[in-house]
Amino acid sequence: MPASVARFTRQLPITAPPNRRLFPSERGWLVLGLILLCWCGSGEFAFSQTQTSAPANTAQAPETQKMQRLTTTVLVHGEVKDDYLSGAATAAGLDGTTLVETPLSVSVVTRAVLSDQVARVLSDVVKNDASIGEDYAPVGYYGDFEIRGFPIDLATGLQINGMAIAGEQDVPLENKGRVEIVKGIAGVESGVASAGGLINYVTKEPDSAQRPAIDLATDHRGTAFGALDVGHVFHAKYQPGIRLNLAGEDMHTYVQHADGWRGMGAADSELRFGPATALFADFDYQHKVQRSEAGYQLLGGTVVPTHVFPSEMLGYQSWSKPNTFDTFNAGSRLEHTFNVNWTARLAGSYSHSLIDDNVIWPYGPALDANGNSLCPDSPYYFFCPDGSYEVYDYRSPGELRIDADGDALVQGHFATGAISHDVVGGGSLFHRSVELSPTIVYTALGAENIYQPDVSYPPENPYQQAGPATLADFNRQAAGIVQDRMHLPGGVALLAGGRYVQVSDFNYTKPRSLWLPQYAATYAPIKDLTLYGNYGVLLSLGPQAPWWVDNANLFLDPFFTRQTELGVKYERQILLTAAFFRMRQPFFYPRVIQAADSFCTGSVNPGDLCFESAGHETHDGIELNAQGKATSWIQLTASAEAIRAISSDTGTPAFDNRQVINVPHLHTALFADMLLPHMRGLHLTPGWSYTGRKEATRDDQVSVPAYNLFNLGARFSPGGESGHMTLRLYADNIFDKRYWKDTGASYGDTFIHQGAPATVRLSAHYTF
Repeated sequence: MPASVARFTRQLPITAPPNRRLFPSERGWLVLGLILLCWCGSGEFAFSQTQTSAPANTAQAPETQKMQRLTTTVLVHGEVKDDYLSGAATAAGLDGTTLVETPLSVSVVTRAVLSDQVARVLSDVVKNDASIGEDYAPVGYYGDFEIRGFPIDLATGLQINGMAIAGEQDVPLENKGRVEIVKGIAGVESGVASAGGLINYVTKEPDSAQRPAIDLATDHRGTAFGALDVGHVFHAKYQPGIRLNLAGEDMHTYVQHADGWRGMGAADSELRFGPATALFADFDYQHKVQRSEAGYQLLGGTVVPTHVFPSEMLGYQSWSKPNTFDTFNAGSRLEHTFNVNWTARLAGSYSHSLIDDNVIWPYGPALDANGNSLCPDSPYYFFCPDGSYEVYDYRSPGELRIDADGDALVQGHFATGAISHDVVGGGSLFHRSVELSPTIVYTALGAENIYQPDVSYPPENPYQQAGPATLADFNRQAAGIVQDRMHLPGGVALLAGGRYVQVSDFNYTKPRSLWLPQYAATYAPIKDLTLYGNYGVLLSLGPQAPWWVDNANLFLDPFFTRQTELGVKYERQILLTAAFFRMRQPFFYPRVIQAADSFCTGSVNPGDLCFESAGHETHDGIELNAQGKATSWIQLTASAEAIRAISSDTGTPAFDNRQVINVPHLHTALFADMLLPHMRGLHLTPGWSYTGRKEATRDDQVSVPAYNLFNLGARFSPGGESGHMTLRLYADNIFDKRYWKDTGASYGDTFIHQGAPATVRLSAHYTF
């Protein structure tokens, strides 16, 4: 950013507005909707009926002809579907191992859960797993997330059908059958990736029994949504099948001026060349236009803002452009079965995310006409203590990120004496390119204050144009893969495998070759029970330094993460999982230095900041998960995580033995589907989550408080589970709780984001 830019600055009086409520009618919406839904579902009851004959004339009829009292009991039995528990997780194993046998912590959000919660984006999905949190996911932008306290690498942390995609997008959910969440080092499948885990979208497949369906939905803010799902399997020579999903949405959000729209289309197909060979393909495209909000910063670096509201968009300028997203993902895989023991798979994918990134960016202290801070005693990368900040026009058009992924694998089974082997071998290639403009627009417009109305500023004059996008990063990975799962007598299985990977990157001088091992053991003392342990090593690409340090924009070296995990799984209608893990990797932060060092080698002034790797952060945690049918009338998905994420040996005593920012000590999530008695087709869908205190600074001196969120919904099928129509009403945050959902660090900067207020959604699903 230029050192001095002409700008208009106003002296603003600092007065906090009175406390107010944003949406006073939301609870009324919820209560009224639930009453109406329950009333509609009360037309059919299971009941006991007593029928008595007409009174007899005892004076004229003999005793033997007197009618006896007749009681008839009519019972209507109801049972919830078993659709909150999924089968094998494609992202968690190369050899199709079931969830209960997989020596990793994996949870699955099924299509039924997505529908009951009226989910639209990944933020709606991950709230079902307590091990995941947001790490900068504002309204109108794509989301960053963390698993087990480690941020997901958007280059490799998201997948579709097991193939990596460019994570800088909101992946449409309309054609997805489930979302799998693999926690921790995800075995030999993950390659060079982020340590916390990965998220895999699994698409719907053509189904010969599928009937066309439409979905319509809205919410109390006026959002309009429509979708079509059609498919067919043709009875021809190769049994081709195709499934098409189309959807459009006019989005009305809780943030003022952040409305938008999107349209998507998807196709999933299969082609069978006889009983042994099948070709599968998937494709989705989405165009989305929406203005993005921005987060808050701490006041003076030490105070969490108060009397601020989630509906407010800081720095809004009416002339500012919205974000535009054009994304598509395409993949295919060819599977061939040689015989009962040996199969082969050849797969490839291409993911494309093109973004015109535009935002009015509130950042740092308010500045005077010469570019000097109006609160010089506060850090330059936080708002002023009085709530004033500088507004910037940020425009980065033509951001293009491409992931191309391919693998070839052979899977086999054989026995050596009493020991049987499930082996996998093959290789993979991965290319990642990023194109950004080297001359983005980042121009200061003027000063504003979080406690005052927005100030209208004209665009910069002359109006600046960003330069054309050029190659900013290119990463190439080539790997050989080998894995052997040995089944020993007595219910014991040993897994040994790994990747020999060669990594070359645009930002590093020479390629790196290394072995990334993965070892695991499982023991099944009885049917449906598995005890497991695993150990793995993962390589992740180094983070990029923020723009306000001496080594600005520098990519740090790749780093290792090591993991040890012990767990137990039990499955009988419901899958119960408990896991203890320990993970360790380097600690990255802006460090105060007094002289040049290996990270900042140029001219350094005492007290400068340098983005460095120093010491470690160790994450010790316990995860508990439950998915499936708890009883015949209730099914649920529940999760809890307790974690101690501590930084140590950082070189800055104030940061040692402190909880890592944005990682709560305790997080829980619960969602249930309850079949109500005596009301055919009516289900209650309550939910609850608890998030503990989150630290907002690395010395743990500033934090945001813990909070509980309660959700409530209902599902009504007038014709029962096999009927054509399903109505859903779902409300998030029914008590309109105000809370800070995210204190994460993005490129070294610390932002905090408010959570959504009460939101009521209504949807209708009709199957022809």
